[in-house]
Amino acid sequence: MDKFKKFTGARSGKIIEGLSEVKEYLQNYGYISESATNFTNSFDEMLVSATKLYQQYYNIEQTGRLDEKTIGQMMVPRCGKRDIGNDTSFMQHSANHGNLQSIAHYEIFEGRPRWKKRALTFSFLPQNKLPDNYKKTIARGFSKWQAVTPLSFRETGSYSKADIKIGFYSREHGCGHAFDGVLGELAHAYAPPFGWFHFDNDENWVVHQGDQLGHNSKDPTMLTAIDLESVAMHEIGHLLGLGHSVDRNAIMFPTLTYGVRKIELQKDDVDGIQSLYGANPDSSESSPSSHAQNLFRGTPAVSRWWGPTLLAAKPAMALVDIIFL
Repeated sequence: MDKFKKFTGARSGKIIEGLSEVKEYLQNYGYISESATNFTNSFDEMLVSATKLYQQYYNIEQTGRLDEKTIGQMMVPRCGKRDIGNDTSFMQHSANHGNLQSIAHYEIFEGRPRWKKRALTFSFLPQNKLPDNYKKTIARGFSKWQAVTPLSFRETGSYSKADIKIGFYSREHGCGHAFDGVLGELAHAYAPPFGWFHFDNDENWVVHQGDQLGHNSKDPTMLTAIDLESVAMHEIGHLLGLGHSVDRNAIMFPTLTYGVRKIELQKDDVDGIQSLYGANPDSSESSPSSHAQNLFRGTPAVSRWWGPTLLAAKPAMALVDIIFL
């Protein structure tokens, strides 16, 4: 999206060649109605309104202008999933609450799809021949979602019969949504009852075992190194029926910054998933809110796997924001 850089500073009333592409971008991700057509290069009221809504979603000052922060966010590699779903839940919240901090930030997929069964199985594509620590890392993600819901997850050796099928693929792989190589789109997962869970095999995946790097892990100092467990946690949320969240601390927030591990469910994640399935009946907590507060007490939303020495040694290293599908 580097082509958007030339629009930095554009505002209402301007006519700029190619500005229609910004409108198409905003329409693709839910900020302009799907019924709108024949976009012009004029910075009209439609673009002002869409830009303000985009800025609100990403917690940028709502100027209605294509300022540096707004263009910078648009240039971040991202997934194909809309930020605002067809159910317009975010837009309804925006109309009723000027301050997004006062409301729930999670989004449920349109139609509220969810698993009808409570005991789910998952399996890994045999052809991938994944090392055990990759499998254990992904399984750990399932266990964290299981802890706050009545759902249970069990690995099975029967890939064809599993409810959730997990595979690592490169480029086009038959599901209709091709991967794009290193960075860009990291993984995608489909809402219930499909159970398709695909990782981009071209990524440089980092696997942690406690505070240490696991066997078969890629070099964590690479600009393209991505934490496997962080991505798995996010995609499992999609598998269970959650969309993206505008809460930057939530697992379901669309972006992940390089060098960051984000593996602990936050209150917004728990509130969202329990709105679909209810709480874990084996939990001693009586309500989603109290459970979430105890679960997160003293637990940071994100942590870096870099040490201070490594960070100091690489002052020019850029932080890359990656977005999920």
